[in-house]
Amino acid sequence: MKYKMIFCDMDGTLLVNHRAISEENKAAIRFAKQKGVDFVICTGRGVYGVEPYLKELELMGDNGYVICQNGATVYDLRTMETILLRTFEAKDFAPIAKIAHRLGIAIQMYHDRTFMGEKITPRTEEYCKVMGTEMKIIPDVTQYDGKFSKCLLDGPREKLEILHTECQPYIKDVMNVFFSGPNFLEFVPIGISKGNAMAKTAEKAGLPLSQVIAIGDSGNDVPMIEKAGLGIAVANAEAEAKAAARIITKNDCEHHAVAEVIYRFLEQEAEN
Repeated sequence: MKYKMIFCDMDGTLLVNHRAISEENKAAIRFAKQKGVDFVICTGRGVYGVEPYLKELELMGDNGYVICQNGATVYDLRTMETILLRTFEAKDFAPIAKIAHRLGIAIQMYHDRTFMGEKITPRTEEYCKVMGTEMKIIPDVTQYDGKFSKCLLDGPREKLEILHTECQPYIKDVMNVFFSGPNFLEFVPIGISKGNAMAKTAEKAGLPLSQVIAIGDSGNDVPMIEKAGLGIAVANAEAEAKAAARIITKNDCEHHAVAEVIYRFLEQEAEN
């Protein structure tokens, strides 16, 4: 089995402390490229939070893609133009926002390259600083007349669990919902997932999913871990990601788990 494409999550998988790509991971990705294996970042982040890493990995300008907002947006690496943008109406999200307001849960909204929030908080200030973007203020999302490609709810897990239960009547045929971390609940358009975006991207490249590796750590990574020919969870992954994976790495994201995967499976193929 020769693997030709690797789809990799960022936070909790590729990055150390959600900030940096280790030299070991960089070297391994270069090794993969030399072997003719495409490395595709597949993340929940907006593209503005990915572009510095694409430059660092010398992927920007290549013939390939980057998947953002859990599959709701896909960009062509050659031009960084949007080639896929899926959205849902803000009015459809309004009943969910009302539940979030009642529970005191913060809401962040995304549309392509635009990051939005109802108010500036220390967390959103830090987010904008880290991601290199600005936040558009939407004072009350329930009154907003527009579209979103993703909404993220940030709060205590117990409150998010309540919201997850109460939102079910409002999301049918409109949105997918999943946990992307212990304190993050995300909403994307119906039919959107990292797994579906991965499948479409592999198809564009003319590759069967049997030749694809997917690496992740959270609930939003499960669809691509399940669909890939080789689905891998890193050692620090959440239980549902580990349950979906065929392989669990020995190393965690802080100790170059991605490099472990690349050398283990690509060098192994080179020897066979």
